[in-house]
Amino acid sequence: MKKITPLIICGGNGTRLWPLSRKHSPKQFQRIGDADSLTFFQSAIQRHRAPVFAEPVVVTGRIHEGTVRKQLQELQVSARIICEPMGRNTGPAVLAAAEVMLAEDPDTLFVVVPADHVIEGDLTLPFTACIDAAVAGQIVTFGIEPRFPESGFGYIVDGGEMEGFGPVRRVDRFVEKPPVVEATALIEAGGAYWASGISMFSAATIHDEYFKFDPTTAAHVAQSVQEAKRQDGSLHLASGSFGQADAQPTESAVFERTDRIALAPLDVDWDDVGSWKAMYGISKPDANGNVLQGDVIALGAQNTMVRADSRLVSVVGLSDVIVIDTPDALLVARMDQTQDVKAIVDELKKSHRRETERHQEAKVAMVPMIDQEKVSALAESDNYQVGAAEIAVGRTMTLEAGDARQALIVRGHVHAQGPAWQKTSSEGGRVYTDPDGPITITNLSDEPTELLFVTLASADFQPKSLKRVANG
Repeated sequence: MKKITPLIICGGNGTRLWPLSRKHSPKQFQRIGDADSLTFFQSAIQRHRAPVFAEPVVVTGRIHEGTVRKQLQELQVSARIICEPMGRNTGPAVLAAAEVMLAEDPDTLFVVVPADHVIEGDLTLPFTACIDAAVAGQIVTFGIEPRFPESGFGYIVDGGEMEGFGPVRRVDRFVEKPPVVEATALIEAGGAYWASGISMFSAATIHDEYFKFDPTTAAHVAQSVQEAKRQDGSLHLASGSFGQADAQPTESAVFERTDRIALAPLDVDWDDVGSWKAMYGISKPDANGNVLQGDVIALGAQNTMVRADSRLVSVVGLSDVIVIDTPDALLVARMDQTQDVKAIVDELKKSHRRETERHQEAKVAMVPMIDQEKVSALAESDNYQVGAAEIAVGRTMTLEAGDARQALIVRGHVHAQGPAWQKTSSEGGRVYTDPDGPITITNLSDEPTELLFVTLASADFQPKSLKRVANG
């Protein structure tokens, strides 16, 4: 039997699950429940470990490489990792994976799996039943029988039987996030399914269809794969060509335009967990209907979710409320208004608040280094200071604007970004501060990164052509 390669797409910001989910540590890498639970990404990996599945391919952002490695390591799973230089939606991500695998086996059979959904039920049997259709060149998209009229989901309408391929059916049309009235009518008419975001096809099929409908994007993605660089076992796509790809989801770029599309109903419990209310819905409440995660004391509370990540949180007399506490941000919202959390994130973005991008981080000022909590002073004189610091997996450190500081990477692999430049560096590499603004250093490794800082007392000690070196 042909093996199926799980293609795990780890993109998206998950802003409706703020303050837990942020740009640098999005929803898919957060644990689903308490401290002992798996993350969304790990759960997606675990669902596809049966003998019918081949080694997974993971497409993720460059800044998440270390987190992906660490979470795979915790599961003792090996995977091919493809790093995007920037997000361009699911279309280019899927196509890049197809281009990579085409060189080895054009008949590679993918099942595309979102990394941030919760699914309960058997996937192996329905996937296996669709292998023949996918091998024959069909693009199979899986639909979930709707439980209620939801305006936040796309719908796939059944177009009738497709002979010769078992459970696979024709697609009549796609309906993108209809109003509740229209969603209700679709469900009442029968034959409409929620679009699950899960699909199956061969690498050759998606490659051919993409070149048919968007040859420009397909060519840019192919070039980004050809010019990609391997580093620490991961494939880093070339940013120049990949950045020119049209940022479209696979559905609108190909699925809604091709005559190869097919539908397969999927009988599982599925939730894309797009809000804190949905997060509460997939959790197991206590006798009072409360979901309490972390160090929480609840008195007289009902149907309330409290998540405490770093300290004791106490609630009294609350009902139908969400409380999410992180080290640098607190969210309190009515259960029926959690969809509006995205509006809070939009306001924070307007104010350029860092809480939208990353969790509380180590922050290093220019001087004095010895006063910084996260930096250990090693030596100092009237002319210099030397210190050391660690950056945890997937976390970020900020260096404030200045002109006499450099960081030497002692262990690990980092991504540094300044006001108008970015670079990656490994052991022995250097990152210099930028007089034009702060820079961020993100750990891409699967273990803590160690940095050695040197701060010079005056600009007289500044290396020449500092900005040129930083950009190098």
